[in-house]
Amino acid sequence: MFKQRVITALILAPLALMAVFYLPLAGFALFISAAFLLGAWEWSGLCGLASKAMRWVYVMLTAIILALLYWQWPAPLHWPVEQNVLLSTLLLAGIGWWVLAIVLVLTYPKSQKLWAGSDWGKALMGWLTLVPAWVAVLFIRSTDYAASNFTGAWLIFCLLALVWAADIGGYIVGKPFGKHKLLPKVSPGKTVEGMLGGLALVAIVVTIVAWLQDWPAQTGIWYVSALLLTVLSVFGDLTESMFKRVAGKKDSGAFLPGHGGILDRIDSLTATAPLFAIIVALYGGFY
Repeated sequence: MFKQRVITALILAPLALMAVFYLPLAGFALFISAAFLLGAWEWSGLCGLASKAMRWVYVMLTAIILALLYWQWPAPLHWPVEQNVLLSTLLLAGIGWWVLAIVLVLTYPKSQKLWAGSDWGKALMGWLTLVPAWVAVLFIRSTDYAASNFTGAWLIFCLLALVWAADIGGYIVGKPFGKHKLLPKVSPGKTVEGMLGGLALVAIVVTIVAWLQDWPAQTGIWYVSALLLTVLSVFGDLTESMFKRVAGKKDSGAFLPGHGGILDRIDSLTATAPLFAIIVALYGGFY
């Protein structure tokens, strides 16, 4: 299993980075839309839409939502982000959903009484998970695009590096040293030591970047943002684990050998992307 995971990661990571850096905006939008629609298919299984027909309805509705949003996407993107009501509303809705998701995870299993019995309620939670994250990723990639094709790509790379560092740090510390369960009723494999390991590796990465950039004035904001985003990435994983536990599934799907489904790979990204986009909008200096 571990060997399969490594092989899949070695193939997918370069492909994803090539798409981030070298696809034009329209091509990048299609690329992430395909990934998020696969995620919508998996979510339809987690939220109890048993028939394939209903699952396809959910995916098609998701596709229509993304298409309508892309149709309304400003070109060029207006700065500051507050002037784009639709965009800022969706990003704030995404952040609001993840605040609620954290509460649901922390109060699980009691919280499932509020949502577990409603298939379309869980479907709505899927849209709140996927749509703001899709908007955020496309927004980040569009950042300062008229001046440089690569500004947004590097920002996405920073977000991915943070998520990957949190995941890797959690694994290398939590696997051998994890003794204290974080939220065992949600995810028995998550440990406090693993989360601290993820935070430590993220802090090291931020320190290296800040040192290479000669300690810019916004270094303090970088550290605070990285801390918040790392915690969010953990709860992105835990939230999906909660939905999988209620659905009685180990993985969200089987699209990626050794990794499970698409949602198993992008759960942390969906949680962190809206907040990261807001941070870019407020502190990026692209005015």
